[in-house]
Amino acid sequence: MTRIIAVSSGKGGVGKTTFTANMALALNYYNQKVVIVDCNVTTPHLANYLGVTDHQFTLNDVLKGKVSITDAIQNYNGIVYIPASEELKDLEKINILNLKHHVRKLFFPGLIDFVFLDSAPGLGREALAVLEAANEVIFITTPSLQNLVDVRRVMTVAGNLKHKKFSVVLNMVNMGSKEYEIEEAQKFLGIPLTGVIPWDVSVADSFSLGKPVLNYKPKSLASQYFLKIAELMTAEHQKEEGILSRLRNRFFGKNS
Repeated sequence: MTRIIAVSSGKGGVGKTTFTANMALALNYYNQKVVIVDCNVTTPHLANYLGVTDHQFTLNDVLKGKVSITDAIQNYNGIVYIPASEELKDLEKINILNLKHHVRKLFFPGLIDFVFLDSAPGLGREALAVLEAANEVIFITTPSLQNLVDVRRVMTVAGNLKHKKFSVVLNMVNMGSKEYEIEEAQKFLGIPLTGVIPWDVSVADSFSLGKPVLNYKPKSLASQYFLKIAELMTAEHQKEEGILSRLRNRFFGKNS
């Protein structure tokens, strides 16, 4: 099954794009096939973080109906991605609310395991379109009270969208003194913890260099935690695939 996951947050600067790009690499390490999509069309960052400046097609072209979303897929240094255009003129005549329609065309069980939708923060049109398009939502936040409150606000709205699975990644942990403990933060949000990524200066350096930290410093502390999250997500995905396979065999026979 292809898992379509929104990477969301209450505010910017908490590491959504960093998480999205590095999870593509980390999951690739475990032989998972991943596509990441920059859905922050007004202020895109994904291509910059990957160190790419030239694109044949972008999500903007898809939303304008110029190309299919599969035609916009690109590959750079092992990351399969769809960028958003940084040109202001490319914001004209796009309908972000059609995102769900296009993203569903990436549902290729057996060919694509994960699709990560790198969202704009908050509850604007772009963010709501991503929440609507996804089957699951991973909230990225630091363990500070204000950021946790902002995530809970987004969760309240997202909760009105049916059939969504929520979880959280606590990022930049131990960056400051005024933080919730991991258990307290999870309890405050009341959703499962996908993982924790500690504060690591290598991540900030990698962003300025236009190179995901897993490529820049694969043995760094943050890189090891990205790999831990990917390992757990891979195990969970394979378990779900096994359950679905057994159900298909039970009801339709082994040759279905």
